Amino acid sequence: MKRAFLFFLLFYSSFSVFAGDYDFSALQGLRDKKGNIYFEISGYDIFCSSQKGKLNDFNTLAKFKKQQKIKNIQAEYSDPNITLPNQIIETEHPLGKNSAIKSNQVFYLFAQSENEIKYIVFQTLNQRDILLEKAFIDAFFNNRLSDYISDDWSGEAISFAGRVVQLGTACQWRSPHNFFCKGGQISWSEFPSSESAGLDLDLRIAANKEGAYTILSQDYIEIIFEGIPTVACRIAYMGKNMYYPLIVYYAAQEIRGRYVSCTMSNYGVNRDDYELSPLLQQFMSISSPPAWAYNHFDIPQYENSGNTQPTPRWWTPDMEIRIGSMFPLENLNRIFQFAPSLDLFMRVPIKQNMSIDAGIAMYFPVKRRPFDFTYQGETLETKLKSLVGGSLRYSYQHTLKKNFSCNPYFGIGFLSLSTDLVKDIDDENQKIYHSVEALDLYGGIRLNYKNLGYFIEYHRTTLSNSPKVVNDFGNSFLNMGFTYCFNSNKKH
Repeated sequence: MKRAFLFFLLFYSSFSVFAGDYDFSALQGLRDKKGNIYFEISGYDIFCSSQKGKLNDFNTLAKFKKQQKIKNIQAEYSDPNITLPNQIIETEHPLGKNSAIKSNQVFYLFAQSENEIKYIVFQTLNQRDILLEKAFIDAFFNNRLSDYISDDWSGEAISFAGRVVQLGTACQWRSPHNFFCKGGQISWSEFPSSESAGLDLDLRIAANKEGAYTILSQDYIEIIFEGIPTVACRIAYMGKNMYYPLIVYYAAQEIRGRYVSCTMSNYGVNRDDYELSPLLQQFMSISSPPAWAYNHFDIPQYENSGNTQPTPRWWTPDMEIRIGSMFPLENLNRIFQFAPSLDLFMRVPIKQNMSIDAGIAMYFPVKRRPFDFTYQGETLETKLKSLVGGSLRYSYQHTLKKNFSCNPYFGIGFLSLSTDLVKDIDDENQKIYHSVEALDLYGGIRLNYKNLGYFIEYHRTTLSNSPKVVNDFGNSFLNMGFTYCFNSNKKH
């Protein structure tokens, strides 16, 4: 720790001499509506923001580390050569469990005022460039970067390595030097040397192999990149919830005196699809696709990442079983206190993340209380015997993070309340009981971890509108409990 501190002290002492002369021509910054600013330069993703708190307060720093999910701290110190009060936190994160590739992060925290902290986060896959970091901080706090910052995230025209490209209104920035148009995406970074650009590209290729993708194919092809013959690495990826492969072209080249590391991607109908989206055509072309390349006369086949069926996963219906309890609200709780429930749903997907579900529900009321039931002008006292319901619902699935998702939904159905009053006896000597039927409208949400979930929903019925019961009978209830989904085909 002391050795590292002495190294930084010596290195930083020479920083102020060169910081003002640093070349930021390769820098791009975008500011969001909250005032946060994102930058990219030489393989660095940089984020600038602020938060309430005191820099020298332990609780403030602990809260900051928790919010930023800071782990694997390599060093934590203050730099006396920075004029503002500061705290520096260095971290290092392997991209995978046994990965040799690491993401370097360093957090610079500054006391902006008595109760506000300004912080700047540098993140890169490459080796840290401490001179760049210190020059950036100096330029940022001396307002020398305003010309590089834009509030406009749309991209009718972008500057790519010194060339202005006109793209129209259907495109937008995802982050600095990371641009998206429907059907294609391009990201790039400029470096001071050809070697550093090539190293960055190699690291990005290796890093993407650590992700949750299966590589369908990988080869090197010759492309024309910004008018220059270039050897590019072409990789076709397939991932969970993907039904077409993502084709990615990795290229490093000197362009107009700038050393560029560039990643270009679009979806293809299969791994052999060498056609380029309109966005990618603005920057590259493939003069001689291989003989096996897909063409318009081929019949495309669904790609998969293993021994899976070609049928898209979302088309396969699922079964869902729910165990919970109904809790009556308002006047309905005069009739019973609660009712354990058992539901069964058949989920039929209509799109990748949407489904129409049909279900039946049985409720078993507990602590039943008497109520008046009207039949043929006569009012009789009775108790609830059982409840049965059926419904159709629309459900939408939203992925929160790996293995976690939520499903908001709403539905319409019916609810039948059976009483203990005998209405008739059939030919087989079975008793038929009086009942009350009502329309049931409801909405709810299900929170899922893999196939297990928890649900809560609100129901509004028309029970009190029935002529068989008094008007203040009650209409609404909550239903909540646990759910489990049986996937009929778990593989993709």
